[in-house]
Amino acid sequence: MLPKAGCVAKLLLLSDSSRYSTSKLADELTSMGHQVKYVNLSNESLTLSLVNEYDLTILVSMNPYTALSIALITERSINSITGIINALSVTKLLKEQGLDYLIVAGDSAVKAAFVSGPYYFNTAWSLGLGGFVDTVEGARSILEYRHYLKNPLASASVLVKLTGEESKVFATIKHNKYGELLRRLNLQFAELTVINGTVTEANPTPEIPVEYVREVAQVVSENAA
Repeated sequence: MLPKAGCVAKLLLLSDSSRYSTSKLADELTSMGHQVKYVNLSNESLTLSLVNEYDLTILVSMNPYTALSIALITERSINSITGIINALSVTKLLKEQGLDYLIVAGDSAVKAAFVSGPYYFNTAWSLGLGGFVDTVEGARSILEYRHYLKNPLASASVLVKLTGEESKVFATIKHNKYGELLRRLNLQFAELTVINGTVTEANPTPEIPVEYVREVAQVVSENAA
């Protein structure tokens, strides 16, 4: 049974590091009247029975692929399994913004694509391997590096026409510019990589900046009720 609005919720807060903002979030949620258990995954194991004792799970400061595994076994998490998959899929992210892009996997495809560069060169799955490329030689070098990684998630590369400086933006669904995109991705909060207003990657389990702790706590509380 999920708690009715206004009732106390049992919240499980999972992290892989002892960061001040994580403990601050736990304190903030407790001050709102919720029961909060904080588990540091670097020190403690996680069982299915423990996870499903709680009304809502909050995953922060973790490798998103670890979070993906954990979200699969939870009854409810603040960023659901669907949201995490949507965030990790760069192609889903770009489609949500109506952007056109190319997907390439080999030298021949890269050579054909670069008749009208430059491009922002990313992987099809969020791996933090994005960057600007404006020559065929540069693109081939990146493909060779990704092949060297022997990570199947890095095999497909996404090319999208973008220029400008990269920046990191932490956003919740309350964000006046990126809140609607997060809602379409089924995310409650994320750290976004942004280039001139275009989101190229999303981390669904980021470290929460201290200045956003209260806003995140309010979002969690609204979802727990």
